[in-house]
Parts: sequence; structure tokens; C-alpha cells
Amino acid sequence: MTYDVILRKKQNKYVARVRDWPEVVIEEDSREAAITEVKALLSTYLNQPSEIIQIDLEPNASDLHPWLQFAGMWSDDPTWDEFEAEVKAYRQEIDSLDTEA
Repeated sequence: MTYDVILRKKQNKYVARVRDWPEVVIEEDSREAAITEVKALLSTYLNQPSEIIQIDLEPNASDLHPWLQFAGMWSDDPTWDEFEAEVKAYRQEIDSLDTEA
């Protein structure tokens, strides 16, 4: 099987990282040594026994939209309609200034 390896020269070292397995990374003095070592490490890594499992996590408050906690907070405010009317008037005033310019 063919694997993509990202090979970079960083200062005086060569860093080889397997794209699909980012935990498989090698840093060596020469390009050839980096390629040889990353092949060996990938082979060892892939031959380790492993399993794929599924876990369920309940979302916590930080996973929710940050503004969700404020939804409906003004639903019982008796001045809300006045506030909306003022916002609408202000926006119309700003829009009229934009069209005059």
C-alpha cells in the first residue's frame, strides 16, 4: 500500500510525517535516513494491535452556540416593541445617509 509522506527540511534536519497517520513522525539528519526511519516506524505502528470503538458523549454547555443562553431573555420586557421601533428608525436613518453619499 502507498502512503503519502510529508518530507520537509527544517534547519539542518529532515522531518518526515505520514499524512494519514500524523503521530508517525521522524526527524533525521539526512533525507534518506528520514525516509528509511519513517517507513520502519509506520510499519511498526500499523502492526500494533488496535481496535476501532464508538463512544457516546453528551454535549456540554460549551458545545452549544454561545448566544443560545440569551435566547428569549427579553420575551417578557414591556419596552421591547419600543426598542425595536427605535432600532428600525435608526437603521432607516443610516441607510438614507448611505444613499446620499
